[in-house]
Amino acid sequence: MTFTDKRKRSREPAIEPDLLDQGIAQLKMEIQILSDWLRNLDNSEAEQQISYKDMLQSRKEMLRALEMQKAELTPPSKQTPTA
Repeated sequence: MTFTDKRKRSREPAIEPDLLDQGIAQLKMEIQILSDWLRNLDNSEAEQQISYKDMLQSRKEMLRALEMQKAELTPPSKQTPTA
């Protein structure tokens, strides 16, 4: 690949829609599990609560990023609202 070819190619990585859907489904499942774990912890497990809250926040940020990428790939007429 020549330097000119590299400059002309898109800077956005090509992401397969099915892979995005799988990632979104996986993150939603992990978010649900982490939320359940947090609900079941008692106050004596403060360190675990902090860790799980950090993991939960990270998963939510990743989910938002994937959903934004999916929205960019999906034509406006075929987009479905997300909860």
